Order: sequence, then structure tokens, then C-alpha cells
Amino acid sequence: MKLLKLTLDNFRVFYGTQKLDLEVSQDKPAVLIFGMNGAGKTTLLNAFTWALYGTFSDDVERQERVINDHAWAETPFGGAVSASVKLEFEHEGLHFTVHRAASTTKNADEQSTVTPKLTVTESEHGASTTVRNGQDRIQKILPEGLRQFFFFNGERMERMFTGDRTDEVQQAIKTLMGLEEIERAIDTHLPAASRKLSRQVGSNGDGRLQALTAEQDRLEQQKIEVHKELLRLSENAAGYEREVEAANKALLANGKAAPLQRQRAKLKFRLDELVAKRIERQERKRDLLAKHSFLAFTGGIDSTVLDLAEGMRKRRELPAGIQRDYIDGLLEDGLCMCGRDLPEGSEARTALEERRYNAGLADVEGRWMYLRGKTADLTLARADLLAKLRECVSDIEDIEASIKQIDAERSDIARELEGVDEMDVQRLEERRKEFDRKRLDALQQHREAQTQLTELDEQIEKVRRQFHSARVQDEESKRIQRQVLLVDEVLDAFQRILAVKTEEVRQQLDAKVKSVFGRICIRPFTPSLTASFALELVNHSAGVAAARSTGENQILGLSFVGAVSELTKETYDRKQKATDAVLGGGGVYPVVMDAPFGNLDVAYQNDIAESLPKLTSQIVTLLSKSQSRGMVLEHLGQAASRMYVLRSYTTNTDADEDSITIHGREFPYVSHGEFNHTVLEEVTV
Repeated sequence: MKLLKLTLDNFRVFYGTQKLDLEVSQDKPAVLIFGMNGAGKTTLLNAFTWALYGTFSDDVERQERVINDHAWAETPFGGAVSASVKLEFEHEGLHFTVHRAASTTKNADEQSTVTPKLTVTESEHGASTTVRNGQDRIQKILPEGLRQFFFFNGERMERMFTGDRTDEVQQAIKTLMGLEEIERAIDTHLPAASRKLSRQVGSNGDGRLQALTAEQDRLEQQKIEVHKELLRLSENAAGYEREVEAANKALLANGKAAPLQRQRAKLKFRLDELVAKRIERQERKRDLLAKHSFLAFTGGIDSTVLDLAEGMRKRRELPAGIQRDYIDGLLEDGLCMCGRDLPEGSEARTALEERRYNAGLADVEGRWMYLRGKTADLTLARADLLAKLRECVSDIEDIEASIKQIDAERSDIARELEGVDEMDVQRLEERRKEFDRKRLDALQQHREAQTQLTELDEQIEKVRRQFHSARVQDEESKRIQRQVLLVDEVLDAFQRILAVKTEEVRQQLDAKVKSVFGRICIRPFTPSLTASFALELVNHSAGVAAARSTGENQILGLSFVGAVSELTKETYDRKQKATDAVLGGGGVYPVVMDAPFGNLDVAYQNDIAESLPKLTSQIVTLLSKSQSRGMVLEHLGQAASRMYVLRSYTTNTDADEDSITIHGREFPYVSHGEFNHTVLEEVTV
């Protein structure tokens, strides 16, 4: 996918028609766009995703105001007014134009939500056709679940790796790497085939199979309902989380509440660190018990074994090994290895019997030393296990005590906010508490539903086994039973294949994340992509989970995006070279990101600026003046095919006009105007 042009028409802060040419050269893959806070960088980022999917990111306020405010204001009541975004791009040799427009008639002072109309055009060799079901076509090119990897706000990118979002990340990665076909077969096609075959037992078939088929149908239907409930609870929890964040922002903006809100935010950050540390310690405790708990039951056994072995050694009853066994065989056969007979009482037999008595003593001593050493190791290992368990328990207790202390402090802050003599603060705090309570309830219900889903899967598997093993009499039922067994065996094989392929992708991503992160972060941290596709950061000097700062979270997220882009490109290149048509997945995608540096210090900014152009073959970066100084601009400027400035026009004549310096030249940045809006201006430097 290669972006070509973005055209905005009366879209939010952009008045009139604004065009953004996005074509880049191979050696200069970047497009740089500079704008002050509030100039429309987030709007421009969302213009891409609104054109493609018709939605905004959660951080966009007043999402119903799609049409530019001035365009809306100058339209008379009863007049038609619209806003649109047109995105042109190439994909696998085809030229696509995606045009999404929101048109309405003005009947009120305020805008209301308008359902936009989508038109997708596909062109090849100069011939253009309108794509039916254009949204489906877009989804096949770049599924909406993957937008978070290629269109994102750098300051918020770490959120994709927290909480319940890890499931979304894992599913998106599977889609990106072409694993969704296998998953679709597992979740839909093969179970449907199995159920269809099972129902063929019919009224004249075996009654046992009929009952099992009916039971499986009941469980499958119940599973579908639980899936729906899980989706509903996830959406509810996300919505409640947005409401909590909105209330927190409003409290932070209130003069009387701001100090308490800032203090609560610090406590929340510390609480998240402690919760992560507690989870790490609990995982360590579970791991120790899973792998070494048997040691706890060996106390006393080792000394008993040593005493018994010592007695056997003195009595020469310990096995002596192959030497004595070999001599026993010669005596039994009555024939020496040289071929000489060994009759009873002969000198040769007597010598061999004496040899047998002493044979293997060295071997016995060696075995005795090995046994005694291993038993001593067992004692030490048991002591080490108990020491590590005590350490884990002590750490968990200390962490829980700290969590209780923080909870108490947060409760005190909540009471203080409720007592602030200002109705707005009291209402905001009540709203925040209400939605936080709803969020926690939804998450608890989500966990319960997950448990219910696991139990249903176990019950369904039990019914499947009973169906396979049931003894039936008529040949038709036996035939159906064999066919169902074959389909279920294929299903099991596909599940194993998906698990193996998913783990392969995870390991590849993990290695690439480590590589990208290591080039940027100078601290002794190592990122790790867990089995659930959650990103963790380990302090390898201490061997524990690191307390991540905002900057390190941002570097971690950027490293993941870079790893995903690199891996998909490699997969796509292999697919292009392969003759196997079954090979799927991968692709070459652009990256569009706002605020790539956030609050990072200068050293990290320089390193990221140097790394950004290497992420993919096309990158559109939205920057503020403060984020484009010194080496940052030098690194990015060298990789830029095009540069733009978001020139802000303001009606506030008290505000100073401003300019931005790019490679020694001044360009208008903030100007006075008749109304508030933003204009895209390409600059040549």
C-alpha cells in the first residue's frame, strides 16, 4: 500500500479544499508536516482513518462536528453543506480512490451526527470502475483491526499493549500475517462441517449419537451467546474507560481540583507499577511451584536413601555394572571368552570367580559418589526453593501493603474532591467514580464470561470424545461417526498448526522488537513479547520487570510498530518470490504518526529521528515546533521528499503571530485571520 494524495474539503479545522501530496522517493521515504498544538495534526491523522473506515480515534472530541465550523456557520438554514476526505493510494499494481463524504441540510445551530457516504474507485491501465461493497475491499487491503499499527498517535501508542487490548493486538497480528484463514477454518468452517455431518444421524440412527449431537448443538449455541456477551462487555468497559479519562482531564483543567488530580495521577502511575510487579512475583511463585514443588516433599527421604545405600555399599550389594554381569554370563555358559571350557573346580573357573568378586568395585564406588552428590544437590535445591518462595511471598506481602496504602491515599483524595466547595468538581468526581465502578464491574463480568467460555469449550470437547467413542450398531451411523472423527482430526491438526505458526510469528516479532529497541534505548532494559502478545520490559541487570516511564513506553510501542512493518515486508517479499500460491500474509504498508517524540529527552529524540525513516518504505510524520529542533530536523529532513506546514489562522488579535524555521528559512506558522481555520502549505527547502 502506497499513499499518493489526501484531499480535504471543509473537514473539521480545514476550511475549503486542502491537498496533501504524499508521493515519496525510495531514498527519501518521509513526508514531514509541522503544526502547532491545536492546528489540526490529530485531525489530519484521523482524516486517513475516517476516509478508510468512517471512524475517529477515541481522543477526538466532538466527533459529530465533521463539517468545518466556519463552513457550517456561513451556510443558511435549509442550505446543503458537506465535508469530505479523498484518499488516493496504490496497492499491488492497482490505483484506488477512497472518497467519504458527510452531507446534510442545516436545520440547527449545532451539528449532529451524519452518516457519511463511501465511494471506492479502482483503476488499472487507465480504466476505472466503482467497487461494489467498497468497505469490504478496504478491509481486505488493510483490515481496521490493523490501523493501530500504521495510523497512530505516538503519545498513546503504548495503550495497545495494556489490559484487554493484548487480545486485539494478537488478532491483528494473525490477520496481518495471513493466519486468519486458518483461524476461520477452526472457528467456523470445520465445526460447521462436523455439526452438519452429526445431524445426518437422523431419526432412524443411533439414539446415543442423536443425544450427543443435540447436546453439542446446545453447548455451541450457548458459546455463541457468551461470545456476544464478551464483545458487549469489552465495548462497555472501553466506553467507561473513556468516560473516566474525560472526567480526569476535566478535573485536571479545574483550578481547585488540579493539584489533587495531579497527585491522584501520580498515585495511579505508582499503583500500576506495583500491580505489574505483583503479577510478576505471582508468576514467579507459580513457576517455581510448577517446576520444583516436588522438592518440598523430599525432606528426610534423601538421608534415608543415603543410609540404605551406605549399608548396601558396605555389603557390596550395590549393582556393580556390566563387568560383573559379563562374568556371570561366562560362568553360566561354562565358556571363557577365549573359547576355553570352564568346568566346575577347574583352576580357570576359580580364577574367574575370584575376578567376579572384585569386578565392578570401582564402578560401585563411582555410583556411590554420584548418588551421594546428587542427594546433596537435592538438599541444596530444596533449601534454595524454600528461600526463593519465602522471598516471593515476602515481596508479594510488601507490594500488597503498599497497594493498600496507595488505595487509602486515593480514597482520601476522592473524599477531598467531593468536599471541594464547587459543584462542577463534585459532579465530575461523582461521574468519575460512577464510571470507574461500572468499568471495574464490566471487567469482572468479562473475566467471569471468559471462565464460562473455557468451561464450555471443555464440555464441548468432552461431548466430541463421547461421540467418537460411542458404540453404534447400524452401518450408516458408523459411517457418519467415522466422517465426524476425520473432520475433528483435521480441526485438531489446524489448531496445532495455528499454535505453531502464531508462536513462530511471536518469536520473530520478539527478536525484531529487541533489535529496534536496542538501537534506541540506552538503559539496561530488554523488551519481551509474551505468549499473549503483551509487551513487557525487563531490567536485565536486576532480572525483574522494569518500571516503565512514559518515554520508555513510547520507545517500546515504536519498536513494536517498526518490528511489525519490517516483518510484514519480509513476508510480502517472500510471497512475491514464492511459486506456492498458498503462501499468504504480509504486505508493504505506510506509517502515519502524530507526536513521535512525546516527552522524550533530546538523546532519545535524536535516536528515534534517525530510526524513523528506516521503519518502512513510506512514513508521514506530524511534528510540533518543539519536536523538530536540532538533530531531529536534520535526520528527518535528510529523509524527506516533501514538507508541509499547518498554518493556523486565528481571530485572536492579542495572540502573537509566529513562524517556524526549517533549514534556516522562515515560514508562517500562526497568522491572524477573519475566522479560525488551518491551511496546508507545502514548503520547499
